[in-house]
Amino acid sequence: MKKGESLNKMLVLVATKFDGKFDRGGVPYTLHCLKVMHYLRSSDEDRQCIALGHDLVEDTDVTYHDLREMGFNERIIEGIRAMTKVPGETNDEYMARIMANPDAIHVKLADLRHNSDIRRLKGVSAKDVARLEKYHRMYLVLKTLV
Repeated sequence: MKKGESLNKMLVLVATKFDGKFDRGGVPYTLHCLKVMHYLRSSDEDRQCIALGHDLVEDTDVTYHDLREMGFNERIIEGIRAMTKVPGETNDEYMARIMANPDAIHVKLADLRHNSDIRRLKGVSAKDVARLEKYHRMYLVLKTLV
């Protein structure tokens, strides 16, 4: 694909697949994907695509096969695969997969940064605080790798 084509295709895919979906604060979910990409502060188009599409396989009906059929390269697909939680896997298994992929490390740091912004929540419960503590621990581990 020419420069910009993958990014444009991923943006359209994310906007389409997350249409009508909202985060815990009631904001369109697509904005989370855009914010994660923004936090990367990178002009690397493949990494931008991974950031935009990091929740596609986990939260929509998109598959890795679909991404391949749409023309996304293996770096993008593997970055998304590294970011996708697999049902039944432990947090340690998930972290090991992220840590094995340099793109996923950077994208996950950006994702954790946005997910840790309590201003996105309508209210903060004890469950939210526990989740934020988990995110903070993950962030500290991953930050040592960049």
